[in-house]
Amino acid sequence: MPSRINHVKLVTPNPGVINAFLTQVCDIPDGWPLGENDRVVGPDEPLGGGGDLPMEAIFDARKVTGPGGYIAGDSASRQFQILRGEPSDFWAICISTRYIEDIHERAKARAIPCTPITIADWNERDNIANFFCIVDGLMFEIIRVEPKTA
Repeated sequence: MPSRINHVKLVTPNPGVINAFLTQVCDIPDGWPLGENDRVVGPDEPLGGGGDLPMEAIFDARKVTGPGGYIAGDSASRQFQILRGEPSDFWAICISTRYIEDIHERAKARAIPCTPITIADWNERDNIANFFCIVDGLMFEIIRVEPKTA
């Protein structure tokens, strides 16, 4: 087995909001608490300020300063997209799902600012349906890889 991503470590002032987004909106299974938490976010509470997220906000967050970069990994090990930019930073966490429309709808219902779902031309056989959202200051991309239609 190749080396692969095991887990992602996040720091945020409101861990309950991110946990609610991942478990209640994105269908990531519930885990367990780490130490004491001040509150649990209920399934009907807003998770953001609402509204639409303009694509310009995505490009601004990337802080890409020039051409070039790499993709490390393959479809079996998952991938890292490495872009040229300053300062060094993580700019988005990508979650893959079959149910992108459902997640987009739930995110909007919970007042998470989202871009519209768009289709990106990925390679000769696949497209990627995707949208971006910002939850408690962290950028997420939700995707579905789908075969191109003739």
